[in-house]
Amino acid sequence: MKSFSFNLTRHCLVPGIVLLFLGIIGTYIYPLFAGETQTLIESSSFMNLLIDEMPLLMLIMTLLFAPVVEEFSYRSWTMKSKFWKYFSLVAITAFTYFTIYSIILTCVTFVVLLFLFCIFKGDKHKDLIQFLRILVTSILFSLAHYQNESGWFAVMTFIYRFGLALIICYIALRFRFIYAIVLHFANNLLAFALSYFFVTDYTFEINDDTHTARLTEISMFDEQMDHWDEGDIVYTGCLPVVAYDLNWGYEYQNDQMFYPLVSRYNHYCYCATAKDSTKPVHGRQLFDEFLQRTNLRLDTVIPEKIYYLEITDTSRLVEIGKYENDMGNFVRNLRYAYGKMFVIDDGAEDIKITNTKTSYWLIDMENLVPHLEEQYGIKVEERDNQDCKIIYISEP
Repeated sequence: MKSFSFNLTRHCLVPGIVLLFLGIIGTYIYPLFAGETQTLIESSSFMNLLIDEMPLLMLIMTLLFAPVVEEFSYRSWTMKSKFWKYFSLVAITAFTYFTIYSIILTCVTFVVLLFLFCIFKGDKHKDLIQFLRILVTSILFSLAHYQNESGWFAVMTFIYRFGLALIICYIALRFRFIYAIVLHFANNLLAFALSYFFVTDYTFEINDDTHTARLTEISMFDEQMDHWDEGDIVYTGCLPVVAYDLNWGYEYQNDQMFYPLVSRYNHYCYCATAKDSTKPVHGRQLFDEFLQRTNLRLDTVIPEKIYYLEITDTSRLVEIGKYENDMGNFVRNLRYAYGKMFVIDDGAEDIKITNTKTSYWLIDMENLVPHLEEQYGIKVEERDNQDCKIIYISEP
């Protein structure tokens, strides 16, 4: 039986280029003719927060931190030192666990990489092992980024990233590892430039019998307080977040929640003023008007689970004579921080509370349950969902 003969160009570069272009065509060009639009699924609330409120930090993470950390994790094994093979083994296993959240897949990843990087020795099947190293690490790299798309787009973006990973492996093996970092940086920079500079013009102005309103694009580094004097109602941030903030003033609903999906760095300022101060404009009217002018998408999803909140000790929530918030806003904050469906008993949203300034979004979901009970006297129970729905707000 003839042994496998590995050729870096034929088995790595050429397939990588083909898959990269297939991914680009499938993701960006085909939908223009087919009339399909991307359907986003639940995204990381932490990433939403970074893009909307800390864009500079997010840019640093995307353009500098991610290329360096991900390349050392997924491609440092291409360097000759055994240390980097062990390093890649540990780093890729950790990435798999924290991005895919599957114990089984993490264990399989560790075993496969342990064989490919550490156990196999000898020259008989050297070419085959090298090819499998490229193939497996490229697949795992693509899976680690398989987060915010679904359906056709999930497949196409996976193909795109898989092709990119093959090309980066070729660069690292054919030239030097540092060039792999440079190529990864260039890819992220291009993706940022395309999403930031080539964007639909969403700005508008309204002047009718009841109110005036306008949406303008602003610097991503502008603070909301810089625009407070521009209208009675002022919101700044990424487009889905501005829409979400507009809807915040609408009545609390226990059976549904809105959630913004942030995909672009572009920031906007929305200002609205009622022409008659004695007849303020209803928040729901402004929200519907905003959606109509910007064509933002609303995708309704029925979650499998909900998180039911029960107040067991009001003394931890209320200080006599001090009312800073109400339970409805507290639940809204939890929903926004975690992107999960938190619910309370009907009527409980009007309970006045204090002592809710802790940055609970810094706590992961696993530790949130005991934290809420210990800190606030709120018991959290996970239940099967029947009627509740999440409405995601995203750019078209």
